[in-house]
Parts: sequence; C-alpha cells; structure tokens
Amino acid sequence: MGRWLIFLLLAVALALSLLRPPEAPRQEAGVRLQGVSFALFPEEEGVEWRFLAEEMVEEGGVFRIRGGISGARYVGGRLDLRLFAPEVVVEPGDNLRLPYARVEILQGCYRLELSAPGKGEVLIRQKEGFQAPWVRIEAPNLRGEALAFRSDFALERMEAEQPRFSFPAGGSFGPCTVEGGRS
Repeated sequence: MGRWLIFLLLAVALALSLLRPPEAPRQEAGVRLQGVSFALFPEEEGVEWRFLAEEMVEEGGVFRIRGGISGARYVGGRLDLRLFAPEVVVEPGDNLRLPYARVEILQGCYRLELSAPGKGEVLIRQKEGFQAPWVRIEAPNLRGEALAFRSDFALERMEAEQPRFSFPAGGSFGPCTVEGGRS
C-alpha cells in the first residue's frame, strides 16, 4: 500500500507541475523618464547637444529618446544646428542613430532631410558629422538630393553618390527659410 501511495503522490506532483504556467522571464527595470530635457556633452571641446522629448529609456547601456524630439547643437555656446527626428539612440561614444531626421544648419541656411521612412538609418558621429543613405538639401544657393551621403557638420566636406544638385546662375532660390539662419 505504501508504494501505491508514493506512486500516487508522485503522479499528482507531476500533474501539478505540468499544469502550472511557466514563469515569465524577468525584465530588468531600466530607466524610463517622461517629459525630458536632456544635454549631451561629447568629447569635442565646446560642443553641447540639447534635446527635448516625450520619453527617454535606458536599454542595455544605450539611451533611446522618443516622441516629438527636437534637438539643438551648440558650439561655443552658440546655436549651430537644429535636429528633428521621431527617435534618437545615443550610442557609446555619444554618436546618434536615427531612423530619419530633418536638420537645419544656421550658417548657410541649409535644410537637410537625412533619409526617410524605409530608406535606412542616419548616423551622426560626433567627430565626423552626418552619414545617411539618402539626403535632400535646400539652401538659398543649392537644391538637390544624393545617395550615400557623408558630410561634416558645416557641409564643407561632402561625399555622395549619384548627386543631383542645382546651383542658380547669378542668383538664388530665395531667402533663407531657416529661423536665425545666416548666409
């Protein structure tokens, strides 16, 4: 009788263990901030990035900034450029990765569309500048687009594939439309 009782107890224990739902994997509680104002100080002397966004989440040592993002880059305390994007990932080394972005560069009155939904990511390297699979540039003296775009922040050293740009002969496309921009 004792053997049947042990067998019955083992059978019940096995049945209960099979009926119990598996434990859900534990998610590490990362940092989640809402309504953020965030400053980034890369290694370059006198450079500061300032961001406003709906949310910032820390995921495995990487910060993801989401929702209504507006950013600005200051050099020597002076506004250099504005950045608008749906999401910004701040990588180690303070490089920025974005699905796409609009950038306004004050000096030269440049407006850039860096990539677009479905065209590939944008990388902003703090020591080098912009890298995007596609770009559209508008300025009083320049309009066009190109593929595989790379440039420094001042657009003084640009590289691109299949560039299609127009430069007006003896005039301009119009006035500067970048707020606070200067030619």
